[in-house]
Amino acid sequence: PSRMSGDEKKQFSLPLDGILSPAVLSSLEQFLSSQSLSRIQESSPNLAAELTPFMNLRRHDEWTVAVSIACARQHFEEILNSDNEGTLLCRRRCLVRVDQGTQLEQWRTPTAVARLMNGVSMDGSDLFAALKRTFLASQVPSFEKLPAVVYWMHVLGAIEEQDPVQSKLLAAEAFSTLASDGQISEGNVHWAVQAAHFVDDLDNFSGWLLVEGGPSVQELTAWLAGLDSCMGASPNLGRYGPAGDTSQLRSRHIRKVVEKLRKSC
Repeated sequence: PSRMSGDEKKQFSLPLDGILSPAVLSSLEQFLSSQSLSRIQESSPNLAAELTPFMNLRRHDEWTVAVSIACARQHFEEILNSDNEGTLLCRRRCLVRVDQGTQLEQWRTPTAVARLMNGVSMDGSDLFAALKRTFLASQVPSFEKLPAVVYWMHVLGAIEEQDPVQSKLLAAEAFSTLASDGQISEGNVHWAVQAAHFVDDLDNFSGWLLVEGGPSVQELTAWLAGLDSCMGASPNLGRYGPAGDTSQLRSRHIRKVVEKLRKSC
């Protein structure tokens, strides 16, 4: 190979205030895999300090590409008990392995809900995607007893319940627990509405969430009004479940709940 010029030697020489020059750091970040960069990080505290910003950016990009929907990312953080994107990527890969390794066995069940979960991506934005994430996490011993997993498994139990009266009662109890723990927000309130629609209990839906620790009447009204506005612009947002077997939540369903809430103010 040809010799480097003086300027090139200067560019790739070690700086006085660090181990790796910016040009070398940039080259490592561009051409090496995350796994290789992690190994370099582990080789020395000084290298770790210099590579950390690049690794954080790399992991953020990988995380947002792997799970592109904000509410799904937030749900992963809750059920996997971490907000570190590197940890989340690792734990999500664990769920992927569980899904791939046991799908023939785990989904070989007669329940309609199991079929609905099997038909959606675990990175999706609807109720059944959230339940699928939860179910997969419950199959991992280190995750199964985490509070968010336990809470959401109660939701799954309510949705799977065959008795319609019991299903409504169990869903109300499960979502009231989530709301009181602060786990229902504007970003995921649509899961609660979809659950109420699925168990045919929209008339009592507001009571599920208006509990101590949950949203106020004004907050819940604003969240649902925003959801209604989004669904009015894009009706497909009301669909939940796999393609070809979807349920349809419509704007009129949301508006009915909103009107009831406004009258109660």
